[in-house]
Amino acid sequence: MNKVKKYRFDIIKYLFIAGLIVLAIVNFDRLKNIFSYLLTISMPIILGFIIAYVLNIPMVMLEKLYFPNSDSIVIKKTRRPVSILVSIIIITIVLIFILNLVIPQLISVFGRIIEIIPLLANGIQNWVIENEEIFPPLAEFVETFQIDWQNIVTNMISIANRFTTNIIETTLSTVGSVFSIVVNLFLSLMISLYVLMSKETLGRQFRIISETYLPERGHKGLMYVLEVTDFSFRHFITGEVLEALILGSLVTVGMWIFQFPYASMIGALTGVTALIPVLGAYISGAIGFIMIFVDSPIQALTFLVFIIVIQQLEGNLIYPRVVGGSIGLPGLWVLISITIGGGLLGIWGMLLAVPLVSTLFKLLKNDIEYRRNNRYQEQEYVDVVEEINESDELKVND
Repeated sequence: MNKVKKYRFDIIKYLFIAGLIVLAIVNFDRLKNIFSYLLTISMPIILGFIIAYVLNIPMVMLEKLYFPNSDSIVIKKTRRPVSILVSIIIITIVLIFILNLVIPQLISVFGRIIEIIPLLANGIQNWVIENEEIFPPLAEFVETFQIDWQNIVTNMISIANRFTTNIIETTLSTVGSVFSIVVNLFLSLMISLYVLMSKETLGRQFRIISETYLPERGHKGLMYVLEVTDFSFRHFITGEVLEALILGSLVTVGMWIFQFPYASMIGALTGVTALIPVLGAYISGAIGFIMIFVDSPIQALTFLVFIIVIQQLEGNLIYPRVVGGSIGLPGLWVLISITIGGGLLGIWGMLLAVPLVSTLFKLLKNDIEYRRNNRYQEQEYVDVVEEINESDELKVND
């Protein structure tokens, strides 16, 4: 009777689950809208936890350096706030330094591009006319094709001014949205500070809830999965930063050796864009090529070869070894995860794929080792029992 009841209960349970799945498929658009709405509302909280997680990495390092052996009450009470403040100051200074290094030179280069395009076009036009015996049809076309570059530049400046004016007007007309963004960022920062200041308490409360509402095996499994996930993401972030420093330094030193212009600026830009796996070097390389091309087209072509070599080293050697080594993921799986993640979710997929695959890889690896060890132990136990039985049989026969 009990088996019959259990069988009926299992049938009802699976039918209920199947009904929920069907309802979810039928009402997919409505559920998607609800999920998007809830995600928008909870975005300051999510962003706050992300900021707290990132700030926690340098904060923990700074706490170990802030008079670690001191028994002073003042030191103990100020260790966490000072470490958080210094972490924020360091990250802010680095961002300001990079922006101050990159943006002015970009503005200057694009200004020169606007000035040099007419001169470059006129030079090409004159060269084609002077060598009309080589390209007769092209020379005839160029002679009849006249461009008022001064008018084009004036129009471009006018369009830029109108575009800037429209941006300002749009910003002023949507000040409520801007204010909302500022408020959300402020809330996220406040949430992150609260999480960092009370992370031990929050962690203890979470463990108590898990122990209370989950079975012992489920609680231990959840804690284990969270521990492995934290290891993967924490080491992924540190590996990404280390890889960005290595790649930025490598580009800067290489550009100094080959005497390319804008070495410091392009090196810093490469370090920042290196946080985007694999594609980062291409982005900085494209910008660097345009900037150097303004000064010297031949140097720009040489720089293009240089950055391609650097990108190959970064994508196939530095990134898999540095990032993959820091999270315990083989280089082949790093490349595979980046490829699949980028194809599914673009940049976000490339950023999240590596730590997620690392987590799954470590969980699978540990589970395989656990099962194999248990199997060997069971086999050893069976062998010992068989040896005992054989020895007993021999004694009986004797």
